[in-house]
Amino acid sequence: MAFVGLDADAFQPEADAVAELQLLKQGLDFRSRELQEGRKRLRQTQRRLQTACEEFKAERAGLHAELRSLGQSGQQLGESLHSQKVLLERQTETLDHERMTVDLLRDEVRRMRREQPETNTPSSRPENLRAARPGELLWGGGGSGNG
Repeated sequence: MAFVGLDADAFQPEADAVAELQLLKQGLDFRSRELQEGRKRLRQTQRRLQTACEEFKAERAGLHAELRSLGQSGQQLGESLHSQKVLLERQTETLDHERMTVDLLRDEVRRMRREQPETNTPSSRPENLRAARPGELLWGGGGSGNG
């Protein structure tokens, strides 16, 4: 059944806009799923860290009780334990900072790749560009060896 007086070309801009909106929605849905999965992983990591912290606190409380019962050598061991704890906290902070930096750099690379125009298309390459043959001089024929 054909409609009289309807021109399909008149609806093409709207159809293109709808297609673009559908593509954008798919991208947003994908990003939303990505964020939800990331949040889920963060919660799992947080639970594991909390469990590890609780185990460490319980173990440390027992160690402190044992160290106090050892007298002077126990005090020295306690100081050593404290310095190791401080060092571990610093290393943890450094590791967290490095992980955040890696994530930021990864995001920046993705953003730059999206913004970079496609450079591998045949129309963007000079026509006289070709691969060098083995043994061929790349920058002219000078024999001075300074190049």
